[in-house]
Amino acid sequence: MSIFKTSDNVELNFHFYGTGKPLILITGFGGYQEVWTKQVSYLRKMGYSVLTYDHRNMGKSQRTAKGQSLERLTKDLIELLSFLKITRATFIGHSMGGSIIYNLLKIKPQIIDIAVIIDQSPYMLNTKSWHYGFMNFTLENYQDLTLLAPQVHETLHGIDSSVMTELLPAKIAYPFDRKANLDLLQEHVQLDWRKIIKRSSQKMIIFAAEKSPYYPFQFANWMAEQNPQITASIVPNCGHDIMAEVPQQFNQLLRHFLLLNHYLPQ
Repeated sequence: MSIFKTSDNVELNFHFYGTGKPLILITGFGGYQEVWTKQVSYLRKMGYSVLTYDHRNMGKSQRTAKGQSLERLTKDLIELLSFLKITRATFIGHSMGGSIIYNLLKIKPQIIDIAVIIDQSPYMLNTKSWHYGFMNFTLENYQDLTLLAPQVHETLHGIDSSVMTELLPAKIAYPFDRKANLDLLQEHVQLDWRKIIKRSSQKMIIFAAEKSPYYPFQFANWMAEQNPQITASIVPNCGHDIMAEVPQQFNQLLRHFLLLNHYLPQ
């Protein structure tokens, strides 16, 4: 376990493993870096170096009211990468972590070799012409709907038991305060990355959960249709937390995509 202090003096908890080409694993809203347990072990055995960390106000990182925005979370990551002397990497982001990658594509694309997005639509508000948003959220109702956690199961069959063994103690020891992070959530919901997606030149794969309780999986197909650099992969028989519910299947799909695009460990 290591600690990094951001430019605004917030301490982030992180782990950096290995010496090969880097893979950066980014959690979602309310996430814990322990959710990547099966990816860390698998990717380290492949020979990659792997970075996991907790966002400010989440997991083992410092609790603070400062910087409750996606822009600040992105800056935190950029500063951490600079501290570790990582100038280019493959980024793997789950849920809101995917939106941090979208923001990196906007403000610092040169740092991204390959972008891997896990079940995060590029726009979370539904409109008359956009039906791939988060549940039934719209511009008119999202402020009310975000006040309470959605009453759904994120997974279809539950988190893999070996992942839960690592994840549950962290959740108990460092409980997530949803209310304290509401500003971040409400900002995140409004962000629209569709123009960024259309013009990005980076290789990207979108893993969408066929049974996600949050997004219609067809958003991934829409993204692939907008840009020839984007690949859509619809993962069957699982919910939103793909990498933690079906880790072996996800790891094999990820491995195939990395090697196909010549992102070799050394």
